[in-house]
Amino acid sequence: MDNDIIKKILEVAVYAPSGSNSQPWKFNVSGNEISLLALPEKDHPILNYRNRGTWIAHGALIENIIIAASHYGYRCNVGPLFPDATNPNLVTRISLEQESISPDPLYASITARASNRKPYKTSPIIGEQKAFLLTEARKGGEEYLIYIEDRVKIQNLAHSVSANEIVMLENRRLHDLFFDELVWTAEEEKKKLAGLYVKTMELAPSKENALKLFKHWGLMRIAILLGIPKKIAQENAVTYASCAGAIVIATDDRDEKFIHAGRMMQRLWLGATKLGLNGHLITGIFFLHQRMVTGDTGIFFPPHIELINTAYTEAATIAVVPKGKIIALMLRIGDGGEPSAHSSRKAPIIDYTII
Repeated sequence: MDNDIIKKILEVAVYAPSGSNSQPWKFNVSGNEISLLALPEKDHPILNYRNRGTWIAHGALIENIIIAASHYGYRCNVGPLFPDATNPNLVTRISLEQESISPDPLYASITARASNRKPYKTSPIIGEQKAFLLTEARKGGEEYLIYIEDRVKIQNLAHSVSANEIVMLENRRLHDLFFDELVWTAEEEKKKLAGLYVKTMELAPSKENALKLFKHWGLMRIAILLGIPKKIAQENAVTYASCAGAIVIATDDRDEKFIHAGRMMQRLWLGATKLGLNGHLITGIFFLHQRMVTGDTGIFFPPHIELINTAYTEAATIAVVPKGKIIALMLRIGDGGEPSAHSSRKAPIIDYTII
């Protein structure tokens, strides 16, 4: 198979979303086979609990590869997940076969998709558009999908997930990691091609200036005494609630299921993009709760442990998550207009094996 085509496929595929734009992957190519290798150390070391954020990102990456390959007339055969017990970072192998297939209509949406953290219009998505979104999501997998459009439920759900901000800003280790990941200028963003670019956070100038002050833990401690993290969470909850719908994907507590959840999320998000809508992925409180469940609470104060557990329980109750399943992610969708900024992507890291 022509390596140039594989390179073009992967150059588009890496537009998959990842935590703080960490892009935790590389590729080995041998003939017509692509091996996906995870680099979980690139992702957030606390929020990326058990590499679950990395696995969601790889689910989105796999879906992008399938869609991009169809654009060039190739069908993808995705192999078993985690096929090599001696190499836990080998996610899967994908073989490509040239075939007369119709290009996936979501191809153009891959590079157009972006995180948009602005408030959205709250008018619901109905009729054919809603059916299209749900159909596209289920092409990516069969995990449990909950579509929430009731305004009161969305507001309560937004309040629950915003508890993440309180923990993030009041916990010294999380605070430091968050600010280490921030990219402050367009020049720095173009140089690093990774990190959380502050302009994508859609902050008013006064709030962006305050964020620069809060980078210093001494000033953050004063802000905590003044209750500012709680006020930030309240404001963010209002933004989170300003959407046409909130989609929750719940799954079994297994790594491979988070990859399936990522595939579903990506098709849903790309479908929304094709309709001219926006998306904003939220995972923080769900990953923190997974850490609580396993008893890995060493860096958290008891009030934060209680807050995380309460917030997750409220979210799971609102979404009516079935017994035995856990929330993998939440995606808010709606019409928020154009985002103020986009995150750049690095060229894919590809190792070729001559056969």
